[in-house]
Amino acid sequence: MEDDSLNTLIISVLAIPFVIAIQLWVKERKDRRRNKEGEEEFKTTREAIFSFFIEGIAVVGGLAILIVATSGIARYIIHTFG
Repeated sequence: MEDDSLNTLIISVLAIPFVIAIQLWVKERKDRRRNKEGEEEFKTTREAIFSFFIEGIAVVGGLAILIVATSGIARYIIHTFG
């Protein structure tokens, strides 16, 4: 049983850098599209919709992974010290 909670902790801790990488990727994509005034520019409507869709999925998925990782760390702490 102790092995299961330790595996959960390891996976949860390793998931956090993955979430940070996803968020940095989305930020970099948005920064590349900014013009001199700081507004995002798209060449076509299709490109805008595709970018909103992909970046939205990345942000929501990253936050979901972060929530699961945080709960895994909390579960380990409660199981070990509680």
